[in-house]
Amino acid sequence: MSPLLLIAEGDAELRTACQQFLARCRYHVETAADGLECLEKLRRLRPPVLVLDRELRWGGGDGVLAWLREQRAAAGVPVVLTAAADGPADVADDLRPPVVKLLPKPFPLTALLESVRTAVAERAVQRGSRAACSELFIG
Repeated sequence: MSPLLLIAEGDAELRTACQQFLARCRYHVETAADGLECLEKLRRLRPPVLVLDRELRWGGGDGVLAWLREQRAAAGVPVVLTAAADGPADVADDLRPPVVKLLPKPFPLTALLESVRTAVAERAVQRGSRAACSELFIG
């Protein structure tokens, strides 16, 4: 079973390019075009990794990050944050969990793939560590 990714990207061409590339790399990819759609899909799909455009419309990347940080159900969803290289200087404020990587735009799709692979692996290690700890106390 291929890992599920949610890509929330406001630029339709970039969103499609990322989706097609990652699908060819054997990921199941869902997309969102704005912050509201992203939140709906996060609630419904609970993806193990989110690729998030900081400049999303309708709720914005910062709104999605605030929601993720407040929601217990969404805890542990690693975020690969994308942002314009010449964007606001306050992007450094976003570089705390759940953000695991910042990709400045424009980025090569291979850099996105590497970031996603790292986030998926880190998520698996976290889940494995929690399961192992649970077995110690339950078993």
